[in-house]
Amino acid sequence: MSLRIPHAMVILLLSSFAPSSPASGDSIDDYIRAEMAKRRIPGLVLAVAKEGAVVKMEAYGYANLEHEVPVIPDTVFELASVTKQFTATAIMSLVEDGKLQVDDPILWHLPRGPETWKGVTVRHLLTHTSGLPGLEDSFKTLRAGGVRTNYTTAQLFDAAAKDALSFGPGERFQYSDVGYFLLGMIIETASGQRYRDYLDARFFKPLGMTSTSVLDHWKILKHRAAGYTIRENQLVNIRRVVQSELPSWGGVFSSVRDLVTWDGALAAGRVVKPSTLAQMWTPVRLNYGGTFPYGLGWFVDERRGHRWISHAGITGTELSRFPDDGLTVIVLTNLGQTLGFTRVNSWGLTYGVAGRYIQGMLVGPQKEQADTDPVTSQRLRDVLAGIARSEDSPLLIPTLTTYFTPSGRGVLADLLSTLRSFTFIACDDAQARTMERYGARVSRICHYRLVNAMETRYYSFWLTAEGRIADIWSSTE
Repeated sequence: MSLRIPHAMVILLLSSFAPSSPASGDSIDDYIRAEMAKRRIPGLVLAVAKEGAVVKMEAYGYANLEHEVPVIPDTVFELASVTKQFTATAIMSLVEDGKLQVDDPILWHLPRGPETWKGVTVRHLLTHTSGLPGLEDSFKTLRAGGVRTNYTTAQLFDAAAKDALSFGPGERFQYSDVGYFLLGMIIETASGQRYRDYLDARFFKPLGMTSTSVLDHWKILKHRAAGYTIRENQLVNIRRVVQSELPSWGGVFSSVRDLVTWDGALAAGRVVKPSTLAQMWTPVRLNYGGTFPYGLGWFVDERRGHRWISHAGITGTELSRFPDDGLTVIVLTNLGQTLGFTRVNSWGLTYGVAGRYIQGMLVGPQKEQADTDPVTSQRLRDVLAGIARSEDSPLLIPTLTTYFTPSGRGVLADLLSTLRSFTFIACDDAQARTMERYGARVSRICHYRLVNAMETRYYSFWLTAEGRIADIWSSTE
């Protein structure tokens, strides 16, 4: 599962960023320690690379609370959905080898699949546009008896084959672990190797990633961090003990040192060709002609003119690249989320750190400008209130509303329940940048400071020339 989700759903996962530019070691340390305390993160490791050179690598807090073992740069974390970049890269390496093509129907490689998969291609799986079920509805027939300890590939495939498609292939984005499980099967079919063996032989061993491996709960893993979550306002063990024979959607374990190696090798063209990486970092185009900010195994977006390539994992991990700025930030924590429990917020720290290196990317430090259109400001505030009440305004483009979730609306309602102020900061002119969101041309992006009883939050609205809302993004700084 990934927690770097569509902009319209970022209301659910609310990141914290602090302004300071240029960056200094002390300012980064102060920021990380303050956020760890607020978010109740037991342990964290950070790496920052600039133009391929590591400029900061630091560990904070505890890898294991019971034994008070500190985090070190070699601590191994469960990456969860950060794994998807490895799975996608493995697929693309097989494409480069001529073993498959991204537009192959998946039934060519998985002939035992059901008739409902007939229109689904490898590209649809890579971009989460296949129509396969989302996180809470995936592998549905395996849920009847409760969570099991072990799942074989055959069991997962049988369940996936019985899952209903939510929509036709290519119609929209829906994040799906099922799709990345099937990609793992395709890797095994096309390569003739087990998924874990292919990744080890193709990537990990040649690059010297000695702390990286694929999920095996029987294995004693040196320097492995314990995982935690928050339940009933208490820090508790996360209890992720399920053993999957083919965990291609979220089963890689690694250290920040190894991920820095991986990042450098990708950038240098030593993993896949630069043209292949460019393809992976291109937003998917949907059937109706608009794009969604996800490529092949990566969320691909931009923030105030800076390209942003990223992915996160439910276990509290995140890797972000700002390729035009030559910056990579990796944050691995051991505070994760479990579906159905208290909301946990370990994500967004890579963006916060990056904002200290990239001047002008954060909204908070910017001086407030005079609000020349208070009517629009009031309408935008009213739209947020309507979303919280599950009442979508006609100002929202229709495609955007399909990405709002009940949980996201609930979080927004909680935020607005103690609203104190909603203040205009500035608008960025986007006309010269040829920006679009969900098929709608973006004219400007307007930023607001929202203050409630608990925090200060920044909301950005992507607006069309007609004043309709094409996207919404939220952060704290």
